[in-house]
Amino acid sequence: MTQSIEKEKAKKTKIIVKAPTQERSRQTVATILDACSRLLISEGFYSITTDKIAKEAGVSIGSLYQFFGNKESVVQAVVKNIVEEDKRIISEKMRAISPLPPEQRVRAMIELAVDTIRRNSELRAKLTTIQYYVAEASYMSESIRFFQEVVRYNLPQIPGRDMEKVSYLVVNAFIGLVNTMSIDRPEAIHDAGIVQEITQMFFKYLDLEPGNTATSSVGARAKGDFI
Repeated sequence: MTQSIEKEKAKKTKIIVKAPTQERSRQTVATILDACSRLLISEGFYSITTDKIAKEAGVSIGSLYQFFGNKESVVQAVVKNIVEEDKRIISEKMRAISPLPPEQRVRAMIELAVDTIRRNSELRAKLTTIQYYVAEASYMSESIRFFQEVVRYNLPQIPGRDMEKVSYLVVNAFIGLVNTMSIDRPEAIHDAGIVQEITQMFFKYLDLEPGNTATSSVGARAKGDFI
């Protein structure tokens, strides 16, 4: 049963019919993805069609089908673009965060995660309920593992705790929180009070309080260690 569902999903979400190789083709694909993103925000996944996407992008339906097999594959590419940009931003900004003392480092990591989620927050809210349907499970799993590794490497060591499990729970708890908020209260990620509560929650879980001797003695990482 599971295999048949995965096969059917694979048929629906073949992402690229022809990979863009020339600048003009890459620009066409970017225009299509921008148009799809706008329609997802204004109309939602179930209301849009490939015809609507092509019209919004100002390209022929034939041009769209040169690169994408169907609506789901266009949305899959939108999801992948967001995730890849998230990875790029976090990789770049963690270089400055990694050398900080433990408490500052964790606080800065939370702030970075929140700022990253705030980027395209309206679009993320529309994608939350369907991103795991349109995107390849292996790609999403690999991406989550990337964020877990970033967190595991940069968390201060806590005596008696398995930091691999801790980072696994921290990342999945954060993803679960922001996904729920995007459905229930999409404006909450912009609420400073909510963000402060999220920070307090993770500090408590990590036993990381100002002056906590369990973590305050852990030194800052050497700059450039992260990536």
